[in-house]
Amino acid sequence: MKQKIKILAVLTAGMISSNSFALQQTLTGDFTTIQAVTIAQFNAGLSITGLNLPINSACTLTITDETAPTTYLGDQTMRLGTAGSPNAAGSAVTTTTGASCLTSTSGGLSGLYEITGAPGATVNITITDGSNADLTLVPSGCAGNYVAGSNGDSCDPVSQAAGIVPVRLAGPTDTGTLGEGTPISGTALIALGGVATAARQLDPSVTYTVDFQIDVTY
Repeated sequence: MKQKIKILAVLTAGMISSNSFALQQTLTGDFTTIQAVTIAQFNAGLSITGLNLPINSACTLTITDETAPTTYLGDQTMRLGTAGSPNAAGSAVTTTTGASCLTSTSGGLSGLYEITGAPGATVNITITDGSNADLTLVPSGCAGNYVAGSNGDSCDPVSQAAGIVPVRLAGPTDTGTLGEGTPISGTALIALGGVATAARQLDPSVTYTVDFQIDVTY
């Protein structure tokens, strides 16, 4: 019995002895997060003129992707090096249409909005329609979506109906080699037109405004 107690005492002493040589060190690491994603108006903003006065009158300014030459702003304006349907020059897209709209070849101005974020990162775009007591606005258009390397970029449709639209921002090595647009690292452009509809009987020669929303997140 004594022998057993003695062995136990020796083992315990040994365990204490080995622990007395243990070294504990607190270490640190540095982790840098990606830059915040932002969006800003890039031109004068979306404008549609010529709306008739009665309630439910509507004017449309159509903005589409590169497959429709007369309603696409062009690869140069959108800073894209596209592949399947290159359209360098595009169109100014100022024509408004609609049965209750004073159709004009100079009645509209597309809205351009620039996303800035981490180069090569994917962001999610969500458009929310606007409305107030005077007007409703259903904005729609396309957003630049880049592939790594040269060319192959696209302008992807965006609208509230399209839901969340993921696009890749231009990366540091992205280029356009077909005489088209020139990507700028860490950015992408959104081009918007839309349909403006009178929510009531409007007053003549008045400029009405309506807010809509663009959400951009990682």
